Amino acid sequence: MDRRSIAVSSLALTLALFLALPLGALAKGKPTVESTNNLSVPTIMVGGGGFTGVACGIGTPSTLVPPTGTPLAGYPISPNDYYYVQGVHKWQAQCYTTTTAVADVTAEWGDNLSGDAKLKVGSPIRVELGLFNATGAPMDGYTVIKLDPSALDRESAYGTLATYDGVSAFYAIPTSFTKVRVFDNTVTLSIKNLATGAYVLQPTDASAEINATGNVVYGYNLRVTAAGQYEITYTTTLATITGTDAGDFTPNSVTLVITVAGGGGGGRR
Repeated sequence: MDRRSIAVSSLALTLALFLALPLGALAKGKPTVESTNNLSVPTIMVGGGGFTGVACGIGTPSTLVPPTGTPLAGYPISPNDYYYVQGVHKWQAQCYTTTTAVADVTAEWGDNLSGDAKLKVGSPIRVELGLFNATGAPMDGYTVIKLDPSALDRESAYGTLATYDGVSAFYAIPTSFTKVRVFDNTVTLSIKNLATGAYVLQPTDASAEINATGNVVYGYNLRVTAAGQYEITYTTTLATITGTDAGDFTPNSVTLVITVAGGGGGGRR
């Protein structure tokens, strides 16, 4: 049986198993739950804590863990190519833990918050923030892409390309990242209604997850009942903020004001 036949015969079962798995590894404050998404982008874990199943070096980067298992084909993005798939195969980018504060950290907000997305009362608003450091030595990981471009993000499979060696095996080509992710275990999140001054979310430990592309992000699902402006603030003590792609920042916080319009319905998750 050739490689294409093997892939086609196993694809339906594998996709069914994949779709049954959650897309993110969600953690509150100190992430301890099991991750079904592989860490694909190198990360500095500062201040303790970590993600179950992610083994990082202490002070120095861990060894890159290549994907294992037989890759799959038939995905809409390129049906004839093979991919190692999130939730099906295992791999891990380099990462390390440290108790030393990380300097020169930049922050990036989710596109829906800083772009043209219409935010409405009663509809879920996804709040996401990523922290980055580009001053240390590069680390290796894998580039993960959406495998069904026409599907909703939450419904598509995600994976990294598998290359055939021309003889008998597949392998994934690592990506060298000069801009790595930062997970700071001390980060807190607060959200305030600027018109009333009242907190929608009191300062609390920020949740973090490994998303479908293998990036560590802070995330929160916000839903408000009144139109107006809301101030979102992430605060840290172990990462020195030197810039942000939107809103304002201090050395230990980033703040973004969003405008929520009326007229929203129940929304769709």
